[in-house]
Amino acid sequence: MLDTINDLREKIENTLDSYITNLEESEKHEILQKKDEIVTNLMEGKFKDLGGLTAMRGFVYQYYVSMYYMLLMICPARESWWEAVVLEYFDDVTLIGEHKIRFIQVKTIKEEGDKNHQPNHFYKRKALDQAEDARSHFNSWVEKNVLNYDYFLESNLGEGINSSYEPQFEIVTNTKRNSLSALKKYTENINYKIKGEADGDADGNMEDAIKEDDVFKRAIQTPIPTLNYKFEDYAKKDINYYLTRLYINKFGSTRGLYDDILNMIEETVYVNDIRAKSIAEHIFKSMFAFVISNSHEDNEDKINKSELVITNGQISNLIQGWFIEAKELISESSYYDSAWAIFEATIGNLETEFKEQFANDFLKTELLTQLDWLNAHITASNRENSTYCVSILNKIFNGNNNLSIWDFEHGDIKSNLKESLRFIIYFMVFYESHSEVYHNAKMLFHEGKSDIIDNVLFTIYHARNKLNKVTSIEKIKSSLNECHISRQITLGLYCLLIGSKKDSKNPSTSKIAARFKITTNVDSLHKITDVPDHMKFVDVSDIEDFFELFKNEGIDLDSFKGIELLPTWKTYLDENVEKMKVTYIET
Repeated sequence: MLDTINDLREKIENTLDSYITNLEESEKHEILQKKDEIVTNLMEGKFKDLGGLTAMRGFVYQYYVSMYYMLLMICPARESWWEAVVLEYFDDVTLIGEHKIRFIQVKTIKEEGDKNHQPNHFYKRKALDQAEDARSHFNSWVEKNVLNYDYFLESNLGEGINSSYEPQFEIVTNTKRNSLSALKKYTENINYKIKGEADGDADGNMEDAIKEDDVFKRAIQTPIPTLNYKFEDYAKKDINYYLTRLYINKFGSTRGLYDDILNMIEETVYVNDIRAKSIAEHIFKSMFAFVISNSHEDNEDKINKSELVITNGQISNLIQGWFIEAKELISESSYYDSAWAIFEATIGNLETEFKEQFANDFLKTELLTQLDWLNAHITASNRENSTYCVSILNKIFNGNNNLSIWDFEHGDIKSNLKESLRFIIYFMVFYESHSEVYHNAKMLFHEGKSDIIDNVLFTIYHARNKLNKVTSIEKIKSSLNECHISRQITLGLYCLLIGSKKDSKNPSTSKIAARFKITTNVDSLHKITDVPDHMKFVDVSDIEDFFELFKNEGIDLDSFKGIELLPTWKTYLDENVEKMKVTYIET
């Protein structure tokens, strides 16, 4: 594995080294200063982090172009004739089909401001003090582009290719659409066949379309100074042969190309739901990394030609694999970042807690059975309504049924939810049947029915240690009163208060705080004693104490629902309610 990572890093570094060779010194310096950071980001797929490096625009754009032509091979909504894309062996990108080959050179400008490529950029040569061969002096963009056909015929990949193999030449630029008006003949040559006056002749000759005063032809025919090398002496074809097949493609901006690639990916993998963009972005990221890892190797002895040639079958299989991978990653990520996952994890923790804490197997089984029911109910409800779990969180913690955004990674939401669900189980375990009721209310309601004691209706509110008891009770009263559904409830309603701040036990601190407390007109507020008769507030700490009694070994009890326990439970619950009333009055 380490060797694979090191090989990938070496390939990326070689690719960058090759890319910066022809850059301006300032741009080369910018990349070299941040080379380690760039390589690390590329290996980790953090391509957007490269956006701030203007010197990297050509690097990124070139590989976008490669990806674009790869996708064209397999995109059902687009047409193409090539069966393989070759990376940086002859030109930046080469397309190979059964009877055709296209050599593509990618040139970019800064996309900020009004700068555009100019015609002389395409035919300007770079003077060489030394050269490997005479053809190296013909190094303008156009010359290098068209001469790649000659190199192809001479290479191993070109073996067996005869003159009937039709070449095409393309220079891709991100210059603006309204630029290069002087090169209209080439920017409109989308069929790679410039038509001339004799185009209608029987022989189909196109070469007369390139006149002697053509700007490219004049530049190419100019001999190399002092050496008097002439293009036609070193090229396999006539100048006109190459130029009639040249297309200057004003491809568009980096952002536009990025969006087009994403659209092609979506068209290819047939995803129409809300996952489509995320899946396409994952495939894009994987494909970009793949292109880099298979790109230019500066050492000729190390070149693996099989890595440079990407076939339509290969890219189709790769995208299918990335597609499956993306779906699994999205499902996993969305699950663990979902309210439903928090509920499932919490129920799992409660199951472990009940198994470890309750020694009596009968009581333990009843609690676990109740927990299984709650889990099945939550699962079924969330499948029917995907926002169910989110609304329950809001009912428990906020006293409303809105769809607030929750941060499941931070805070105490998991422990607070477990505490809330534990008391739901504690309340329901005494009853033979139970159900969630008043689903559209602002708070969460459950009903328990028994043949031995009175039926029970209860709701819960978890203050998350943000409010004291009195303020929490006012919050519950307000939520119940503001809800048109709960306002109609006249049955006895137990309100379980969980997670409230503990009231001050030190009289001295209370007196100090009272000195600075703003006097309020009590008539303008709800008094704590104004609790409606049917609301019965319960301090869950006492409920916890009750269940602590049944956790230890030596408890001889077959069921929480037995006739010997239920009256005791009812009496204990009502005493708790009365004790809370006394507390409110004193407060």
